[in-house]
Amino acid sequence: MVDFSRLSSPQPVERITEPIALFQSLTVKDPDINDLWLAQGDALRQWHERRDLHDVSMTLNTGAGKTLVGLIVAQSLVNESQAPVVYACSSIQLVEQTAAKAHGYGLGVTTYFKQQFSNDLYRQALAPCITTYQALLNGKSRFFDDEVQALILDDAHTAEHLLRDQFTLTITKDQYPAVYAAFTGLLRGYYRDIDREVGFLQMVEKEDAFSMFFVPPFVIRNRYGEIKRILAEANLEGQVSTMFSWAHLCDRIDLCAAFITGTRISFTPPVVPTRTLPYFSNAVRRVYLSASLCGGDAFIRTFGRSPDLEISPKTTAGECERLILMPRLREGCKDDREDAKSALGDNKCLILTATRARGDHWADVTTHGKEQDVGDQVERFKVADAPAVLRLVARFDGVDLPGDTCRLMVIDGLPFGLGPLERFFWEYLGISKSLRSTIASRITQSFGRISRGMSDHGVVLLSGNKLVDWLLTPKNRAILPPFLRSQVELGIHVSKQIEDQSSLSSTVAQCLQRDEQWLQFYGDQIRSDGQSPDIQADEWPEELAQVEADFGLALWNRDYEAAVKGLGAQLNALFQTSPGLGAWYALWLGYGHALLGDDESASTLYRRAHRATRVIPPESRPPAPSSSSFDPQVEAVAGYLSGDSVTDQRILTDLDRTVLALDGSGSVPSTEEAVRSLGEFLGLDSARPDQEHDTGPDVLWASAPAALSLELKTDKLETGSYFKKEIMQVHDHLQWIRDHTECDDILPVLVGPIIPPDSKANPHPSTVVVELAHFHDLGKRLRSALEDIISQALPMTRAQVVDEVFTERRLRWAQLREDLPSTPLTEIAEGPSSQLEAGGDPPTEV
Repeated sequence: MVDFSRLSSPQPVERITEPIALFQSLTVKDPDINDLWLAQGDALRQWHERRDLHDVSMTLNTGAGKTLVGLIVAQSLVNESQAPVVYACSSIQLVEQTAAKAHGYGLGVTTYFKQQFSNDLYRQALAPCITTYQALLNGKSRFFDDEVQALILDDAHTAEHLLRDQFTLTITKDQYPAVYAAFTGLLRGYYRDIDREVGFLQMVEKEDAFSMFFVPPFVIRNRYGEIKRILAEANLEGQVSTMFSWAHLCDRIDLCAAFITGTRISFTPPVVPTRTLPYFSNAVRRVYLSASLCGGDAFIRTFGRSPDLEISPKTTAGECERLILMPRLREGCKDDREDAKSALGDNKCLILTATRARGDHWADVTTHGKEQDVGDQVERFKVADAPAVLRLVARFDGVDLPGDTCRLMVIDGLPFGLGPLERFFWEYLGISKSLRSTIASRITQSFGRISRGMSDHGVVLLSGNKLVDWLLTPKNRAILPPFLRSQVELGIHVSKQIEDQSSLSSTVAQCLQRDEQWLQFYGDQIRSDGQSPDIQADEWPEELAQVEADFGLALWNRDYEAAVKGLGAQLNALFQTSPGLGAWYALWLGYGHALLGDDESASTLYRRAHRATRVIPPESRPPAPSSSSFDPQVEAVAGYLSGDSVTDQRILTDLDRTVLALDGSGSVPSTEEAVRSLGEFLGLDSARPDQEHDTGPDVLWASAPAALSLELKTDKLETGSYFKKEIMQVHDHLQWIRDHTECDDILPVLVGPIIPPDSKANPHPSTVVVELAHFHDLGKRLRSALEDIISQALPMTRAQVVDEVFTERRLRWAQLREDLPSTPLTEIAEGPSSQLEAGGDPPTEV
């Protein structure tokens, strides 16, 4: 029993909103926190003065205490709104690390990862919830229904690729072989038409994971019905690897760019529609924390808007002593990676590589990095004794190894990203200029992995031509933070003075051992601010980035008119700034016109995109054959499609009923009618002779001189057999077809389960068994093909489009017979004797 006489009244929760006062009210447990640093206090005061703004960015150097600032802001917003506030991190490791810091600051928090909340503080609106970007942004996020009032995005520079990942559906050949085969088979005809079939087939057959084919949106649209069918039947929503992105993309695959390699298929929108997520509505306040937001254009592309306020307090916190060396710049260097390996010595070293392939080149010196969990790798490395080498792939943020835990780092390769769209931009379209801000942010973040504060020091070795070349380019260096830019320019100068591998190793040792000459030289150079004063950043116009973001949002919302209007007005400006990006958006502008029904304008823009760069494939339309070249099947299908949207939709609805009746649940007569109707939709002469003439097969599909004689036995049991009388009827009906039609190439088909003939039956070797499921699947394939024909055919081109689509989807009469998954009845093991005399009636099956 509860002794209510001793219970005190619940005490009201003190909800301080002024951030400095909130910090001063905390019981801080972390011995490293004595007070707020000047920059932290400045950032909090500036934010508090404008806390009503929807989008505020805060930039603080790595090691300058932005986590404390972010947590104070989050708690202040919880206290003000008494509603859900979320703090997003880029990994589970950082969620745990941030929660641990919050505990040290005396702040209560809730964490959410692996589908578990750590406590009820978030639900009670007493504390923010710290979670991952992945949990927050995926298509099935449990936070969608929480009416989140404020969002803190830590390491906001990482949000770009994390958002893109959540809006990218990747279907691997290993996990979905049937989907991969169907999709590549569906596209083979297009690549044949543009004379790229050989390369396409080589990539697919050799499982080449490095080559990549871009599938233009008009190709997806022309095959959208079949693509929807393939994906809908793949159970993508039932697999963890696809279910979260599928939830975002399932109804908008036709608005995505598609990329194929020899091992996977990827779908992703041309611009991530960030503003469609509930957390980016005008009702939510957002604070973006970063050490390296290097360009406003990258911010706009990521979040769809510019920040209302940018807070970037001046501070030297985090500006550590750093020697940056580029072995390639020494005279006589043959392999900068081998030079870097020789300089590792007996030191602990972190190796960051841009790709897994580059990471493999460091396997011979790696001692750590084999565990599956990155957090485990890092924690083991922190306490390891020298020499120890940790190798990580594409982890340019989220790893902190300050002080003596690691003072030497190698960065191998330019961190331009691993996603298919970004790779296409960089490697194929050559749009490095528009990615400059993104790459600068990643490079800046990379340098902070082993350097956290003013008292820290370390050496960074850079290898890879693309990385070094990028840093040698003045306009690229110009958008780096000034202090890092000075260090890079100092490193370029020092690297050119190194004579050989031995000298490189000695130079590394001088810095790590605190050599007086090095300290004096470094101090003098940094104090004199040796950066080139005449370097001007070649900034990407932010208004064009906003045009891209607005177009992506309008397209995703299927507001095609708004999408075309905004992008069309700025297309020439995009071409002038970057021909590759201009071509890219000319393609998508053309697609917008096509979605509005203006095919002429669409084709003009498609041609402009292809002329600007050949990596944008052309729209391929083979010359239309004369109407006399179309066979009766094509003419029949083109004849019943009217071009009137209401009528054609009624046809699709009727076909849906037919397909539904082929699922095996109906009676034999209703199934016979469904099979007959399916043949008619296929453009064949289709009849039920047994019903119409009281003799002949149950269903006849014909287009002279060939025919299928279909005897439906769908009520047969899996343990039954085909009786002698039934086999005799098959032979009798073949003669009826010869006598009453012009067909002489006739295939007798039993439609039913794969079961043997009765031991007394003598089937002809040509008699085959086909399961009803084949006709059900055929009906769905036909439905998607008709949907695609209706979406793209004009009255003058309808027969041509039917001919093309039916041929591509293998729905032509000759292909249907060739692909029939038939089992010869004579090859099925004999069943037991029926105990009936010839001519007797078979027993009734239950």
